[in-house]
Amino acid sequence: MIPTSPAEFAASNDRRLPVTEQVGEYTWTLPQPVPAGTVPYTLGYLMKDSRSGIHVIDPGWGSDENWARLEEALARLGAQPGDVASIIITHLHPDHLGLAERLREQSTGAPVVMHRAEQAAADALVASVSDRVQTQLQLSEEWGVPADRRPELERVARRSDTLKPFTADLLVEHDEELDIPGRRIRARHTPGHTPGHLCLDDRSQRHLFTGDHVLPTVFPGIGLGGPTATNPIDDYLNSLDAVLDYDDYDDTLPGHGYRFRGLAERCRDMRAHHLRRASQVETALDAHPDAGIWAVASSITWSAGWAKLHDFLLFSALAQTAMHVDRLRRPR
Repeated sequence: MIPTSPAEFAASNDRRLPVTEQVGEYTWTLPQPVPAGTVPYTLGYLMKDSRSGIHVIDPGWGSDENWARLEEALARLGAQPGDVASIIITHLHPDHLGLAERLREQSTGAPVVMHRAEQAAADALVASVSDRVQTQLQLSEEWGVPADRRPELERVARRSDTLKPFTADLLVEHDEELDIPGRRIRARHTPGHTPGHLCLDDRSQRHLFTGDHVLPTVFPGIGLGGPTATNPIDDYLNSLDAVLDYDDYDDTLPGHGYRFRGLAERCRDMRAHHLRRASQVETALDAHPDAGIWAVASSITWSAGWAKLHDFLLFSALAQTAMHVDRLRRPR
């Protein structure tokens, strides 16, 4: 079973995979493991429409094992990949998008759906390995990263195999209703985690699918979709406010963890978390106005502890610190 509380989630966080289960009259979970990292699995979802078509939200990491799990989950619903009518992607990260290309090829022309801004972000991120490495080397110097820690950030930049060119078939805008017969599902643009992140408002079942925007126990990274003209932290805080009205829905269905209620309270907790970090960054800069990003980041509180941050988590912490510094220095 999918955990339904923090205690159950903690007990299951040993990488054991929950089984697929029904969470609404027309909706089933699709747990898909990811390579060893900060979370054990991604939660995708399968939805039936009124014509017996299947719509897949975030099919999961692109591996043969996950493909077999997807086929098995479809079979439980009396379906197969050819019955998939659409593939909806909340955001561009490979633990959500990875199987989309294979599923599109094996279906009978099912369109892949993403927000228009997310397609632009995906296009912009597909640069040569050498360009990404060079940019990271420059940032490491600008951020004041010690020489012995720079190889970790370079390794992050070199992981080109997890993000490949991808073109969706249907690009949607905020508040656009998706073509799912018999259902009322609207796209909600919630930038911050990535520039074109989508939540999905399922009014027919009173479910909100939140992808990586709001998670029940984890604070998702911010600004993980490439450079933007706006500050991703401001975008994220505004996007938290944008989903508060869904607090009375029956369930929040996230991309990691477990379904939960109390969305507004969780959004307030997440806002407070980021504002506390903003205050710590401001305090650090007040004490040392010329401090570099590394110095500021190492002086503030991180959920896992600064000493335990390595590779991608280290990069994410430094990048978020840089966003906070930019936010404080921008005219308001």
